[in-house]
Amino acid sequence: MSVHQTEIFVQTKENALREFSFVDEETVPLNASKPVPLQPLKPTSAIVVTGYVPPNALRFSVNLLCKTTGNIALHFNARLDRGYVVRNSKFRGCWEEEETCSPAGHTAFRRNSYVHILIFCTANEYQIAVNAEHFCAFAYRMPLEDVMYLEINGSLEDTRFRQFELFVYPDPKLCRPSNVLSLKIDQPLVEFLDIPLTVDIENEFKTGARLFIAGRLKLLPHSFYINLQKGKAVYPHPVIALHLNPRFLYGSSAPYVVMNCWSNGSWGREERHSSHLWMPGRDFLLTIRCEIEAYTIWLGEKMIGEFKHRLQPTIIDTLKISGDIVLHDLAMIYSN
Repeated sequence: MSVHQTEIFVQTKENALREFSFVDEETVPLNASKPVPLQPLKPTSAIVVTGYVPPNALRFSVNLLCKTTGNIALHFNARLDRGYVVRNSKFRGCWEEEETCSPAGHTAFRRNSYVHILIFCTANEYQIAVNAEHFCAFAYRMPLEDVMYLEINGSLEDTRFRQFELFVYPDPKLCRPSNVLSLKIDQPLVEFLDIPLTVDIENEFKTGARLFIAGRLKLLPHSFYINLQKGKAVYPHPVIALHLNPRFLYGSSAPYVVMNCWSNGSWGREERHSSHLWMPGRDFLLTIRCEIEAYTIWLGEKMIGEFKHRLQPTIIDTLKISGDIVLHDLAMIYSN
């Protein structure tokens, strides 16, 4: 690289740092050439990694290494050259089954920008947030107490890290209030409906409430879910009055819709309904009606199921949607 190219690169990097809203003053420089020892991990442990993704970046990984050589408890691998993110583990030198997710529509991993990655440990999985937004989870395959080191590989520069305890995830100190959408009676939402989506429900969710969700099912859907819940946090787990989860392409089995609720620290009894009316690639209008004894779920003009109230609907203050759909608009009304 010439002197002139070097000067341009330094200026580009400095500009990216000035634009970075998640600078963490408590982080310390990380020597990426060798693994860094960690304090023993436990539920509520959190690790922050920040770094610069250069203009020519192809991929980078954040690894949690175990005391046994050849074991990696978490391999978080952003592949900018392919446009997706891999999570995996390695046992005795062999990679296990990988999990992938596409960051399409997500601005987390942009070249020529700084990134803030938060790895939060719960009782049974890692929760990973990118730039203060929950990105994915990865269930433990190896005990937390086996993790000894943090390792950074690939195209991530100017890396820094810190380890601390966190009791609400994503970290509320980092969350950007500008991302919060509010749904009000007779005031539909038609913009900024990127998935995953979290929306405040401003009016009381009670008998007579009608929630309209207009969107399009993706061409090769796996699943999506809609939660009517109390609170926005991923951890502690929110109370969910209605969890609506259409699932598709499960081997030879027909598609179906799962309905459930979460309270008192666990999922309740799962209910399943047929999902044959969903058409991949087609627009849909889903309506959730809050009746006296149950929620009724409508796809177009046909009722596809009901879910009897296990919790008071009035606890609901948040709508959360994620998965293989594109949203067009959201609306809520009261009906007698």
